[in-house]
Amino acid sequence: MLELLATGFEFSAVSKTEVSLLELPQNVPADGTVCTKNPQDHRLVSALIDRDENQWFISMVRDPRDVISSRHGLHPEVYWANLRQWRGWLDNTRPFRHHPRLVEVRYEELVKNPDAVQQTLAGRLPFLAAALRFSEFHKVATPSRQSLTAMGEVRPVSGASVGQWRQNLPRIAGQLRIHGPITEDLVELGYEEDDRWLSLLEGVEADSSLGHWPDFISPQFAEKYRKRQQEQLQAYLESRGI
Repeated sequence: MLELLATGFEFSAVSKTEVSLLELPQNVPADGTVCTKNPQDHRLVSALIDRDENQWFISMVRDPRDVISSRHGLHPEVYWANLRQWRGWLDNTRPFRHHPRLVEVRYEELVKNPDAVQQTLAGRLPFLAAALRFSEFHKVATPSRQSLTAMGEVRPVSGASVGQWRQNLPRIAGQLRIHGPITEDLVELGYEEDDRWLSLLEGVEADSSLGHWPDFISPQFAEKYRKRQQEQLQAYLESRGI
């Protein structure tokens, strides 16, 4: 998504790697439009969205079964994300799904019709000037080494990964065993109508093996992370006079 935004719209500055908005370099223009990406910034929505009127969030909605079936170029031999991480995103963004400054982008729609999604973004964020169609980003994109590691190569937007969870049923069964049911969430987000999809898991041997990220984190680590982020948040707010 970062690469699409960076080529599809005009920004004063764009983070070439994943960096929290709380850790922006000091030389970023204060009066410009800056684009950042960090998967953990969903933790900042509740703290910032009603306090900083200049802060907008784009929230990527994706079938959690595909999320937990995905792999990453950095560590391709194991699954990348897990339901703990996905639920963290959902819990932190759910109260703001209809907030005017949080724009949901459905992954499945983005890969199916990227230019239509770009038009929707342009309508929701009218301060952005279009530069290039999303469907053509691969022709000019110059992603960072970090992004190339994740993507493998610069290529056109593709829906090849949609529904990949059906080829990874042991992983799905294993994550449900560890983290519990997700059917209500799937229905809420429009990915299922009921629990009939669970019939696909009948007789499937669960794969509960460790992925790249841990399925659980200690209370001590969570508290240390929370305190560090709170300190960064306070510094961010003070730097902007909020």
